[in-house]
Amino acid sequence: MEISESAAAVLERAYEAAARFNPDARVRIYRRKGEIETGFADEPFEGDRTVEHDGMVLFVATDVGDGVLDTSQEHDHLVVRESSD
Repeated sequence: MEISESAAAVLERAYEAAARFNPDARVRIYRRKGEIETGFADEPFEGDRTVEHDGMVLFVATDVGDGVLDTSQEHDHLVVRESSD
């Protein structure tokens, strides 16, 4: 999974917020009702893959899929776009 600069900025803010409450918490990326959502988790859920990006450890649910994690025109709304590869 690739992560765009704008998506990385959203994830960094979430990551920093999680660390204030629990230094062991990580950001988890998953789908709910077809939308990409983020939450906090101490460990990956079953089937999650662990992705490292710019010092962040992220848990990504399998239903998120591959591609480029990006933001939509709506502020801080994450989407997965097809990779240009």
